[in-house]
Amino acid sequence: MNLSTMPAILELLKLGGILLLLLGAAFGYMLINYKVWSFKLYLPIKILFGISLGVFFRAAGASWMTAGFATTLPILVALYFRYRLKGRYVAAAYFLAPAALGIALLFLYPLLYEFYLSFHDLSLKTFSGWIQQGEAPLAGPLGLDNYFEVFRDRATGQSFVVVLGRTILWTLVNVVFHVGLGLGLALCLNTPGMRGMGIYRAILTLPWVIPQLIAVLVWRSDFNESVGFINQFINVTNQLVSFEIGGRLIEPLTWVGFQTRSWFTDPSALFTAACIVNIWLGIPFMMINSLGALQSIPKSVYEAAAIDGARTLSRFRHITLPLLKPVLVPASLLGAIWTFNNLNVIYLMTDQGRYEGADILVTDLYKQSFTYYRYGFAAAYSFVIFAILCFLTWLQLRLTADKKPEEIKPQPKSRTKEAPLASSTNLSSSRI
Repeated sequence: MNLSTMPAILELLKLGGILLLLLGAAFGYMLINYKVWSFKLYLPIKILFGISLGVFFRAAGASWMTAGFATTLPILVALYFRYRLKGRYVAAAYFLAPAALGIALLFLYPLLYEFYLSFHDLSLKTFSGWIQQGEAPLAGPLGLDNYFEVFRDRATGQSFVVVLGRTILWTLVNVVFHVGLGLGLALCLNTPGMRGMGIYRAILTLPWVIPQLIAVLVWRSDFNESVGFINQFINVTNQLVSFEIGGRLIEPLTWVGFQTRSWFTDPSALFTAACIVNIWLGIPFMMINSLGALQSIPKSVYEAAAIDGARTLSRFRHITLPLLKPVLVPASLLGAIWTFNNLNVIYLMTDQGRYEGADILVTDLYKQSFTYYRYGFAAAYSFVIFAILCFLTWLQLRLTADKKPEEIKPQPKSRTKEAPLASSTNLSSSRI
């Protein structure tokens, strides 16, 4: 073993020892709480412990955010043990303790610290003071100026409403094509007796297997104005199928909107190109999910419907779609969140933000943080995007949720009276 690798190995061993100590402390802390949660002075002691811990962190030079986190965490744990757990679920708590520790250190604390920064004016001008003192000035009297600034014009010259509308259009277009084309390909692959299904499935999943960076860079070269495949294909096709009528040259592809363009300098063309690339990348995910759901539907259901005289379109509408809904709804929701937050495609297609006019919320956020160095503003911007995502997710779940039995209103009974049977009617000879 080379001696130059010893410092790295020692550092890994040090980090591993720290992690083991943290896990041991978490288990010991949880065990103590399980033993003493029912004592009368449990809550007052935990409150004093949290305050003491916060004061210790603050005296050690930590920021107010870190001290506040250290203060509130023991108090929240005490309230949870006292009024929720009440000594139950001991085994489950032991299994969840490592994951809870990881979530608290890797997710909860950074999220709270970012929320803290969203109320402060942290930028390139105040960055050195933040490094030296650990604090940044408030953004305005109440610290809300960053949130107000989000809804004003961006430094890129585009208003928040324009970028939000483009983001919603970007998400809708991509998700509709992902679900529609993915379901269509899944129906084709689910055809009984189809030969070479494994080969077709492998080819159609290639966009999902290829690294996204490589795929987007190849597509960007295809959209090159002078030597790209797209413009060359349009030119060659127009030359092959064009014809003259009355001395006028007719190009069919131009008639339907396919014409050579400057894909990167025209904002609408750049946005269209980015949508094409992302649609191509996202179809395999929906196709695989739809194909797995289709193969789980019993064939006897279709056979019974065919015996009853249901046609192909009727079977698809009344059998396939309802049985696919438990799979398509979560998959489309996940795809919508991914597409809404998809930075890579827009960022790479715009040549790392050099071309304007196709930005969505996350790429605009990236520019605000790493191009204009407005870190506090970017933190507030990220929480606004998070709130928008939560609202859209709630709205989609409300629109696609199945109604509970108690929510279904009974239909009013018809008041039309049935005509009485004639006395001469022979019920035994009536047809069924």
